[in-house]
Amino acid sequence: MLSALRSSAKRFLIDRQHRRNEIRRIALDQQQGIRPETWGASVSPSGRLVIGECDAVDLANQFGTPLLVVDRRRLEADYRRFHESFSSLHPNVEIAYSYKTNPLPGVIAVLHELGALAEVISHFELWLAIRLGVSPSRVLFNGPGKTRSAIEFAVGHGVRLINIDSLGEIEVVAAAARSAGRRQQVGVRVVTSVGWSSQFGLTIRSGDAFEAFRRLKREQGLVPIGLHAHLGTGIRNVRGYLRAVQEIMEFARSLRSVLGVEISYFDLGGGFGVPTVQPFDSWDYRLMRNGRPPAPIDVIATPTPSDYARGIVEIVRRFYPPTDANQPTLAFEPGRALTSSAQSLVLQVLSVKRGPKDSRTVILDGGKNLALPTGYECHELLPVTRAGQKRDRRYNFFGPLCHPGDDLFVEKAFPPVEPGDLVAIMDAGAYFVPNQTNFSHPRPPAVLVQNGKATLLRARESFEDIVMRDRFQPHEDVVRTRQRQFSTI
Repeated sequence: MLSALRSSAKRFLIDRQHRRNEIRRIALDQQQGIRPETWGASVSPSGRLVIGECDAVDLANQFGTPLLVVDRRRLEADYRRFHESFSSLHPNVEIAYSYKTNPLPGVIAVLHELGALAEVISHFELWLAIRLGVSPSRVLFNGPGKTRSAIEFAVGHGVRLINIDSLGEIEVVAAAARSAGRRQQVGVRVVTSVGWSSQFGLTIRSGDAFEAFRRLKREQGLVPIGLHAHLGTGIRNVRGYLRAVQEIMEFARSLRSVLGVEISYFDLGGGFGVPTVQPFDSWDYRLMRNGRPPAPIDVIATPTPSDYARGIVEIVRRFYPPTDANQPTLAFEPGRALTSSAQSLVLQVLSVKRGPKDSRTVILDGGKNLALPTGYECHELLPVTRAGQKRDRRYNFFGPLCHPGDDLFVEKAFPPVEPGDLVAIMDAGAYFVPNQTNFSHPRPPAVLVQNGKATLLRARESFEDIVMRDRFQPHEDVVRTRQRQFSTI
């Protein structure tokens, strides 16, 4: 009896929250989902999705699916919007692209053409930046797990700045500087009362961050000039960000007065949220577990880069008035804010079948192997083949993996779906590529589109690519060996 009452109460709460979300969806005019124009896409006269003036169906026919599509015009616009939000208010601003967010060399190269520095957190990313022709003086090296070999590589090449993440890292960087016979500029990643802490950085409140600068000042081969902070990902809270910046500026002032250390470079991190991606909350997870869609994405609720810029620069000016000759450099390392909305993942419908309780189940040719972020944040799914049709049905979308967790979208409003149709997961430019795996399937190609033309950025992974580093005897050799053995009998 008690169990039945609990179950009934649970259903009541789920249904109530679902009704609230549906009312909210109507208020936001999202019964048909978010419009393609939000990403700079459009619908052709024939009713197909167009990205970068390229018909997405034609792209799929030419390059196959799954397929990553990068809109260069959108990429450039997002970079310029972010940069100008800060550079219009402060004289010294640098934008360093976070390589870990979307390590597609073809995408990163476009951002470097626009003026972005490289923000890297591993030996591989550091190597990639140098391989792409980035001057070491335009590389910021961050991360909690820098290896000795990566630090030696960075110091040896003379990167702009290494942000120390632990007290033990100081001696490793100092030893590399002595070995290379050069002085290395360094900063310290600090932890404020806001945002990530755990394994990251050194806490201001505990005194560890101050101790790091005390030790750095003793090292002749190190030049402490920077403070670094990174609060999280998908951030939508301007007030929290400004609180962290205030604490960082106050700490810089104490370093100057107590140790005589002058901070001239503030790397204030990234993690800025985008309007068209929304992290799931606890209610979203409950709803989806019970066959209900998550809450709609409120595209006007996310602060803009300008919202952050106005608040951050106002705080900086309190500590470094515009009349001062020596203005510090404000650096930012956005990833999502630059590449998220410029990239989409086009997938093909493999089958449509009846699911539990007469629900409609759609199997796509890509799932969590290519779109892991859909497991923790809400993305829009757009019809490609039937982009102009009304979304008057509900479907559950799954990937092709033989895994119960390969669910992508729950009770998604969509036009009628048939095998062979194409769909597009939007905002695939942040943490899709670095989290891709070849779980039972090769990884997809990527194309850059602009003015109706498509350029291949990455070829599709072949079966041979997947096993190229394994050591095994191919089937053909086994057959030949056995034939020789039998011929001698």
